[in-house]
Amino acid sequence: MADRDLRKLVISADDPDWLEEAEPPVRQWTRQEVDVLALKAPRVSMLTVLVAQCAAGLLMAAVWWLIERRFSVVWSALYGMACVVVPGALLAYGMTRQKPGMNAGGVMVGFMVWEFAKILVAAIMLAAAVKVVSHLSWLAFLVAVVVCIKVNWLALLVQGRVKKNVASDNR
Repeated sequence: MADRDLRKLVISADDPDWLEEAEPPVRQWTRQEVDVLALKAPRVSMLTVLVAQCAAGLLMAAVWWLIERRFSVVWSALYGMACVVVPGALLAYGMTRQKPGMNAGGVMVGFMVWEFAKILVAAIMLAAAVKVVSHLSWLAFLVAVVVCIKVNWLALLVQGRVKKNVASDNR
């Protein structure tokens, strides 16, 4: 009985159902195909994202000034912006320092090191918020952090990387 069940599990190359389920073989792209794809996909500059995050943070600070008219609330929003922008700038700096001819493993290790540094600096800045900002407004601080983080999606949308209506593409 077990022998018969085992034979059912073994997939035969002659089985037509197996051929339909098989994925097409992976082929290596030519340099020309990679260049064409690179031209079709616009690149998002790290500097553009950082500038957009700064603009969003300044806008949040202005909105909080209009609402509260207190410098402590504005300072809380600005510090929230800094908690996003400063670590992002650190990562951008680290990634631009990598040599163009590095192998993929070296680039990946460099990215992981700078990403860890970014997370560490962000955590330290977030933890220090209570000491750095006197009369910290948690609401202004957290709203500014969330808005500045979400600007990444806006930058991708403006660059055309995110499809506006994904459901219509999945017909």
